[in-house]
Amino acid sequence: MTTTRRTRAWAVAAGAALLAIPAGAAWAASGGDADDSYGGYGMGGARMGGMMRGWDADRDSGGYRGGDRDGGCLMGAWADDGPASDADAASLAAMAEEERMAGDLYDELADAWDLRTFAVLAHAEDMHLRAVTGLMEAYGLDDPTEDAEPGVYEDADLQSLCDELLAQGTRSETGALTVGALVEETDIADLRGQDVDSDTVAAMYDHLEHASERHLTVLVEALDADGIAYEASVLDPAEVAEITGVPAP
Repeated sequence: MTTTRRTRAWAVAAGAALLAIPAGAAWAASGGDADDSYGGYGMGGARMGGMMRGWDADRDSGGYRGGDRDGGCLMGAWADDGPASDADAASLAAMAEEERMAGDLYDELADAWDLRTFAVLAHAEDMHLRAVTGLMEAYGLDDPTEDAEPGVYEDADLQSLCDELLAQGTRSETGALTVGALVEETDIADLRGQDVDSDTVAAMYDHLEHASERHLTVLVEALDADGIAYEASVLDPAEVAEITGVPAP
């Protein structure tokens, strides 16, 4: 999917998904204790309205801290399979910018709502970005995100999309959760749609896809805990229900 087609699809889906949010809906959640360790992802259902349930920090960034663990973004990603093709180089550059945008967006939402969950998501997206740019470095490719200013993108469509999602996510906490779920849902679809030549790149995308499935689950569970039904607008609703374990509305 081209950047233009992808960002247009996101914008349409974002508008549709957020129309379903009840006016004034609130999500009651704690920001956590200041002295809690940053990696306290799996600390039980009470924390963050259940958002941390089943989230294992090492599994989400396993290629960095947990070695070749199941679900690690970098498992097998450093195989020497020759120079990157033009298609792979273009795909990696696009995905790097997409991961950067997701991380920038989650940083802003974390600041807006003082919710640990978005800080954790931003941290995970940084791990994913490092996975992509690390592979680009291994291939000798330029990193399009190097020295980039947060929230600023050369691609006009990506810039417009980020601005729109940020505006929607700062209207309410529930809106922020819905935007996050939409980002993860779309990221899954976009990773699946990448047409690459390298088995190495394809393997890394597969692990990033599974990480996005975990993020989607956390966000949809949080909405469900607050009595808000998340309506999938990119993937098939039945598949989202299967991924998250939350029945489709």
